[in-house]
Amino acid sequence: MNEVLLMVLSPVILVHAFFIVAVRQKNLSVIDTAWGLGFILISLTGCVLSKWMSPQENLIFLLVLLWGLRLAGFIHSRNHGKGEDFRYANWRKDWGEKTNLIAYFKVYWLQLFLMFIVGLPIFIGHVSAPQPLMPYHYVGALIWLVGFLWESVADHQKSQFKARPGNEDKIYQEGLWSLSRHPNYFGEALLWWGLGLVSISTHQYWGLAGSAFITLLLCKVSGIPLVEKRHEHNPEYQAYASHTPVFLPSLSKILK
Repeated sequence: MNEVLLMVLSPVILVHAFFIVAVRQKNLSVIDTAWGLGFILISLTGCVLSKWMSPQENLIFLLVLLWGLRLAGFIHSRNHGKGEDFRYANWRKDWGEKTNLIAYFKVYWLQLFLMFIVGLPIFIGHVSAPQPLMPYHYVGALIWLVGFLWESVADHQKSQFKARPGNEDKIYQEGLWSLSRHPNYFGEALLWWGLGLVSISTHQYWGLAGSAFITLLLCKVSGIPLVEKRHEHNPEYQAYASHTPVFLPSLSKILK
């Protein structure tokens, strides 16, 4: 139990540090950068407490470290110097003078709550009894790798397109974005299913609940629905949507 408490405490400290930065900079969106880093701290704490003796835990930490650093770096690079994200800016208008107080609970503590649920594969993998790597661990790592590369390439392709003059408001429809409208979210969900498989120990399958939860969030709550709603009156996006699947890549296009 003490191990779990310490694994919980590390991202709590991190998120509060980011909240202080957010208040000082009047930019609530810095929390987005903390998302990946929080999972790294959870896994790092688990490995330190186990003295790096479990191959399964070490593999989990490696996967989480690579994913978290890439995501945090990408989000920071994308947001740096561009002010507060439109979502948080709109909330700031609605909340007025109580912005910091409301955001503390509705944004920052909510992020922590979601982190603990999504992070179930990490918690389960670290609190389970140490065991050698089995074939399904390698299968999970392979699934994670495909998801990681899919998300990374999708983010890079779109960033390169948006960086060209005149493309800021255009809809990118090439590369992986021609196979589905949200390849970044597909890759994110896939890598978490891979991580969930890596976390499985004897009679311990709860980690997959975190994988299912992040997939639900991306598809039905905070990922795809927000983007789709933002472009619901954009003719270019609607034309794009008419021939491109929303989440799962088009198998027919892949096989062409």
